[in-house]
Amino acid sequence: MTSDELNILVLEGDNLLGQLMCDMIRMYRIGAPQLSSSEVDACQMMKNQPFDLCIFDINLRGQLCDRAVAEANARAIPVLLLADGDEADQLSTRPARGLVVRKPASEEDIRGAAAQLLQSEPVR
Repeated sequence: MTSDELNILVLEGDNLLGQLMCDMIRMYRIGAPQLSSSEVDACQMMKNQPFDLCIFDINLRGQLCDRAVAEANARAIPVLLLADGDEADQLSTRPARGLVVRKPASEEDIRGAAAQLLQSEPVR
């Protein structure tokens, strides 16, 4: 599977940061990103189409993204969490397959974590 065929869901409450994340994903040819700015929409997107990777900002307007992580787990989608401090420890649902990158994160940190999760993707 080529990187162009990889579908990546980006959940980011700040539209500008979300667009920057999607631009970075395209620029480094990690995959084809789709942006959601709400957890409800992200969960619906996961129900309606397959994703190879989810990148979630853990804190969305003061709420943790527990529902989105649970939905990704139910669909066996690896999750890359972007977190400030110890936010990941506060999640009630942990990713079944996932990594946490602490913010502020460099592009290299995000690229490396995404590559690691995508390499662990089972053969379909």
